[in-house]
Amino acid sequence: MRNLVKWMAGAALAVMATAPVVASAAEVKLYHDKGFWSAQLEQVGKKAEEVSGIKIVESPYSSPEQYKAFVQSSIAGGNAPDMFTWWTGQTFNELVATGQIAPLNDVWDELVKSGQFDAGSADLFKVGNDIYGVPLLLARWVVLYNKDIFKEVGLSEPKTWDEMMQAAEKLKAAGHTPFEATVQEGWRGFIWFQELMLRTDPKAYIGINDGSVAYDSDQVRNVFKIWSDMYAKGYFSDPRSNEEAKDFASRKAAMYLMGEWATGIVDTAGLSKDKIGAFVMPNITAGLPSAVIVEGAPIVVSKAGKEKPDVMKALNFWVSAEGADAWAAAAGNYIGNVKAKSPNEVISKINSDMNAAKTASYLRWWEAVPAELQGELVAELNRFMLDPTMATAEDVMAKMQALNAEYWDSKK
Repeated sequence: MRNLVKWMAGAALAVMATAPVVASAAEVKLYHDKGFWSAQLEQVGKKAEEVSGIKIVESPYSSPEQYKAFVQSSIAGGNAPDMFTWWTGQTFNELVATGQIAPLNDVWDELVKSGQFDAGSADLFKVGNDIYGVPLLLARWVVLYNKDIFKEVGLSEPKTWDEMMQAAEKLKAAGHTPFEATVQEGWRGFIWFQELMLRTDPKAYIGINDGSVAYDSDQVRNVFKIWSDMYAKGYFSDPRSNEEAKDFASRKAAMYLMGEWATGIVDTAGLSKDKIGAFVMPNITAGLPSAVIVEGAPIVVSKAGKEKPDVMKALNFWVSAEGADAWAAAAGNYIGNVKAKSPNEVISKINSDMNAAKTASYLRWWEAVPAELQGELVAELNRFMLDPTMATAEDVMAKMQALNAEYWDSKK
């Protein structure tokens, strides 16, 4: 309830206090903050019109902050948008707690019954026993690599952590930077942190996100030691670059830890999809089961929107095989419909590898951590990347834990 009160209070300060514009009968607006996909969403909208008779009209906001303000003010006014994108994790729970978001259990029952989706695909969008979203995307965070560089150096995909470190050493000896990683746009600092936490201690990874494990604990310190040692060995690219995907595409690094959605961006930057390989990063701690970080961005429908046939027709097109194919063709994104075509070979391979290894999925740190902590914690992780010593790490851990402890103490 406290979070809900804060949510509504924030809405009162929103700069976009007007209600959503009502679309025409043959159009349904999809509100989002993903302007970099506007052209691609427009393509899907036209396909929806062709197939279903209902055009999905993408309606973008230029920044997440403006977008959140718009949605919050609309909800505070009792007039939530009919259909819009959001995030999973804590902020998703708070959105559902407003009481204005429609459960989509019936939609998922049909999707699973028809064999289009596995039942587990809905887990990221559950709050309690109900499902409140369908996927805008389901992206696994994997290691992309340049096939040509691997071939030139005589490398195959590493199956163990030791093999990956040996590959990094060979790449460095051959004049290649092993890993691309930057603080571009201010949010990327968590990527290697979450991965190393998962690869060393998955229980501790869950613990840092629910407050049961401290950011200055031995488990976290161990991660920073591994991370710092990798920097000391020269395994990472310049963290200050603002052209991460372009750098990877232009052979400035051989491997790139990122969501599968980056495949299309790297392709656009100059490294064609057929030159990009991918693998799930191997574990560091022996004996751990196969695991991967998953990012699931939802599309939600308001309770008022669910009562409108056009809105539900648009939503059902989105999750259909034809809708998934249209989105894959336009943006290279995957939503989990198993009857749809795979967007690219990277996703096909990861699907196959995960099935074979029975890979478990873990929610991405960005969504799993309390929303109030995201910005300040990731700023500290960025600070470590810019000065990756253990002295910096100790200070970073102390400050992260101070923020963490204050937040969780306020919940008691």
